Amino acid sequence: MPRTSTTKKSHERYHVPNLKRGLEVFELLAKNPDGLTLPEIAKLTKYSKSSIFRIVCTLEDCGYVLKNADERTIRMSRKLAALGYASFGEFNIVERSMDILRQMRDKLGETSMLGTMLEDACVMIEQAPGTFPFKFLGEVGMSICFHASAPGKAMLAYLPKDELEKRLKKIKFHRYNNNTITDKRSFLSELEKVRACGYSLDNSEEIDGVNCVGAPVFDAHGYPVAAIWITGPKERIKEENFAEIGTAVRSFADTISVRLGYGLI
Repeated sequence: MPRTSTTKKSHERYHVPNLKRGLEVFELLAKNPDGLTLPEIAKLTKYSKSSIFRIVCTLEDCGYVLKNADERTIRMSRKLAALGYASFGEFNIVERSMDILRQMRDKLGETSMLGTMLEDACVMIEQAPGTFPFKFLGEVGMSICFHASAPGKAMLAYLPKDELEKRLKKIKFHRYNNNTITDKRSFLSELEKVRACGYSLDNSEEIDGVNCVGAPVFDAHGYPVAAIWITGPKERIKEENFAEIGTAVRSFADTISVRLGYGLI
């Protein structure tokens, strides 16, 4: 039953002001990953400095925010993200994916990663380090752009049209190098290729010399809840081998999808 304005007003009587302010601070810091100072937070939220100071002290003691080396700038820790990942969807996707990530790593040799979508980007939530002496590793919780990454393309390609359009409006198509896709039309064409072959590519589009191959993971309703991918130097993940590698990655992704109930409804 839709919530009416009257129902919403009645709930306001039970709001906890400091909790509401704390959540607003969370949202603000999430949009400013490099952090903000106390005066900046107070100015942007329009709350008093003393109120913001108490909120930040509480969040810091609970491990939800950290201070940068300058001891002035406040930023979010990974704790809140970790809680979100732990309750991700109906199933714990990390639990149901780790053995598959390791199998993919063992077969292909390269670091295998698992990620999902946030509002404006992807986030890497787990990885299985590669077997080569020289390997690429990411930081769990790191943000990954949509338009120049294999996981971003893998998930966006299978979104419902209305949601895809909303997300495309927020993409700034930053140019990292000459390989980066920098306009919506070209990106839509790229997503068509992903749907046609079932896997996605980052052909040194963000970092020169680093290639990635990914594929989407679907939930029981066919929604792309996550993606898995491998990351490595272009000398090992060669362009002429993209199709063979992509087919393998998609097979591993399909195994995880089945575990999440895909194909059963």
